Amino acid sequence: MSMIFFACVVRVRDGLPLSASTDFHFNQDFLECRKRLKALSSILARYPSRGTAKGRDLSIQ
Repeated sequence: MSMIFFACVVRVRDGLPLSASTDFHFNQDFLECRKRLKALSSILARYPSRGTAKGRDLSIQ
């Protein structure tokens, strides 16, 4: 069964994060995922406004 690990809301036009988490996870995998998501959010403006990106064990919608 899948579960939501965390959510991130960004403005697609410029990649600005519009939400912040109050949960602090210092797991190395979590920190790496957040780092990659931040990089991905900065290039989302080049792609269609809706879609899904799937990785090995995560989905970004």
